[in-house]
Amino acid sequence: MPQIHHGPRSGAFAYSLEQANPGPSRAGLGSASTRRWPLWLARFATLGALVAACWGAQEALGDAKGREMLFMSVLTCTVLFALFLLWAYEASNKAGKIPRSRAARAAMTFGASCVAVGVFLAGAQADAVHALTKVAHRPRPLLPVADGADRPGIHHDQVPLLPRFSAKMSGATQAPVSLVFLGSGADLLEEFGNAGWHAADRVTPRTAVRACARGLLNRPYPTAPVFPSFLEGKLHDVAFQRTDAGGSSRRRHHVRWWLTDFTCEGKQVWVATASYDAGVGLGRIFPMPIHHIDPDIDAERDYIVRSLTASGRLRVTQEVRITQPMTGRNAAGDSFYTQGTAFVLA
Repeated sequence: MPQIHHGPRSGAFAYSLEQANPGPSRAGLGSASTRRWPLWLARFATLGALVAACWGAQEALGDAKGREMLFMSVLTCTVLFALFLLWAYEASNKAGKIPRSRAARAAMTFGASCVAVGVFLAGAQADAVHALTKVAHRPRPLLPVADGADRPGIHHDQVPLLPRFSAKMSGATQAPVSLVFLGSGADLLEEFGNAGWHAADRVTPRTAVRACARGLLNRPYPTAPVFPSFLEGKLHDVAFQRTDAGGSSRRRHHVRWWLTDFTCEGKQVWVATASYDAGVGLGRIFPMPIHHIDPDIDAERDYIVRSLTASGRLRVTQEVRITQPMTGRNAAGDSFYTQGTAFVLA
């Protein structure tokens, strides 16, 4: 039976469980065997999966598409494994338990670092070619400011229906929407192209390595991929960038656009967030080379508006309130501040 022993100090107790060792028995051996069969089943299943993976890899290496699919499958498994390690890391912190094994702690730290790479490579969906013909599946019309106006605008009662904040992969909010465009994807690409902006490349292993190399060497890369951002769970549809005089890829103006489910006077409604990459350095969250933004994101919004309206083809039809003046941090840990308004372009 368990016994409680008094400790050496008054009022203190030292607890110990003293139980007799029952020794091995047929029932005990049987129950142990019963408990161990799921472990052996898992081992055989893992061995079978490895054999199947080796056979599939051998078959996939025969052609270019197979090699690309194999690479993406390995990358996906690595990212999922890294996410699992990050979840385990956060769960252990919340529970107040630190893994005893140094290898386990190192694995969790490695997983947290891999998540940054996985989030970066997840931007492969953003593509200017797809944005060219993309349309909302179930468009919802917004009321205009006034019927028959020279330029379309969104009624002030309908503005709260628009998406307001971009988000990190974890769901935490980032910068608010600062630009709204009324028109098709082809119109958006045409206006930015005429203003001297470049659509960002799709994120692939090749473009990712090239962007890191050009940034470290301070070489130009006008169409470098941008860090992925999310709006209501959707990755940005297209991103544009423009470098300062000299063409350094370390400093660039860039803006990310999302197609919403809304229309206004028959025109598609796009929303965007903008920021200026002021330089390259190590991330504040993960120790990897990334761009750091200038905190005044309203100044970048104003720069984009000036560049797009210089030709006279586009005009600012209204300024709408998205949120109250605020400060925050982006996915890289950089701080920003804004007055919380957005310009509507049409």
